[in-house]
Amino acid sequence: MNAPGKGLLKVTGIVYLIFAGISALVGILGLTGSAFLGSLRPESFIFARALMTHVAPEGAMPVFHAFLLAFAGYRLFVGVMTFRCRDNTEKAKLLDLLGKFDLWFVIAITVFSVFFIAGFSFIWFAISSFTASIMLLSGSAKNDFRPGKADRSEARAAKLFLIPAFLGLTLITYIPLASVFWLSLYEWRIPGAPSFAGFANYIHLFTENFFFWTSIRVTIVYAFITVAIGMIYSMIIALLLNRKLPGRAVFRTIFYLPFIIPVVASFMIWRLLYSWQGPINSVINMLGGGRTHFLMDNATIIPALAIVAVWASGNIIVIKMAGLANVPRVYQEAAEIDGASAWQRFWNITIPCMTPIIFYNMLMSLITHMQVFVPSLVMASGGSAGRGIVPESYLFMTFTMYREGFMNSFMGRANALSFIFFILVGIFTSILFATSKSWLFYEGGAPK
Repeated sequence: MNAPGKGLLKVTGIVYLIFAGISALVGILGLTGSAFLGSLRPESFIFARALMTHVAPEGAMPVFHAFLLAFAGYRLFVGVMTFRCRDNTEKAKLLDLLGKFDLWFVIAITVFSVFFIAGFSFIWFAISSFTASIMLLSGSAKNDFRPGKADRSEARAAKLFLIPAFLGLTLITYIPLASVFWLSLYEWRIPGAPSFAGFANYIHLFTENFFFWTSIRVTIVYAFITVAIGMIYSMIIALLLNRKLPGRAVFRTIFYLPFIIPVVASFMIWRLLYSWQGPINSVINMLGGGRTHFLMDNATIIPALAIVAVWASGNIIVIKMAGLANVPRVYQEAAEIDGASAWQRFWNITIPCMTPIIFYNMLMSLITHMQVFVPSLVMASGGSAGRGIVPESYLFMTFTMYREGFMNSFMGRANALSFIFFILVGIFTSILFATSKSWLFYEGGAPK
């Protein structure tokens, strides 16, 4: 059988041999400390420079240079195999496997180059290396005549297009998260240098820091109250706005508008509304009630902040309106014929069909509201949160991280608190996913 990818694989083999030589050159220059072709040689560990500390593990760059030498040997092997197998369609599977391994090596080099090498001086090699990997995968795909070729081709294309997303998650999420855990093991008082302390920061948080347990309680209570009220409120408003009412477009705009108002501006407006002489206290006083320090009393702070968050949930309303519009009308008509009441149709048809959207909104709202931070800065102590006595109901976990790290200068404790916060959010997210299997309904069947 003819090999349609023969020409492409021939060029690919040449490219691999070139990159093998470049990788070997860079590795040798790095290990020997040569100043020749300095732009090719990684020079420093930007992680240490960015933090101005000695947290970065020693000897990382020599290990990286040795890895480049090993990578050069692997690419030399791949280049030779590409030349030898370019005429053999039966070897397409082998070339595809080599291309996948090569792609992962390149991803590892790219992550290291972007995040650790000073001035991004080596990123050119990492990015250009993707070209060889993609050429090899494309050439092997053309010579692959096994059953299921179309499915493998689609899977291969999907994986290639997911590379930017994977790199983004790695650079923005995975590596910073690993760095947070690593820094949490250090006793680091800014501007001094950190010293390794093991799990001392975690022990301090769990045994000596009173604000730690308070912040967990306040964060969980606020998030649960806000999510519960927000889910009910957004559903009621979505149901009303989905009806054929005069001026419906105007009302939809009115309810969505709070979502696009800047968060700080929203809380400053509500701080005036909640003030001692503000409209809310004035109305309560007119009805015979007493005035209340809504934003300074621990009994009213969380409910008051929850109302603000629910008021600004216009995005959830819009999503639920779209979901209501997609509830199959045939189910509603069948229920009407059977004599079902409006409440029965809502509870047994509308709600089950809306469960995927409800689940999504609940998940995103839970994660968002557990990261609440702005109210502590804007509303506590008249906008000077942390400078004086702050009511404990403002001590959300994110605010406690900020105070430990940037006000008290205990960066190690702040990182330990951040990592615990990540675990806490992960636990609640996992619980939500685990319990959703019993109440989620998909019209076409649950996704596999």
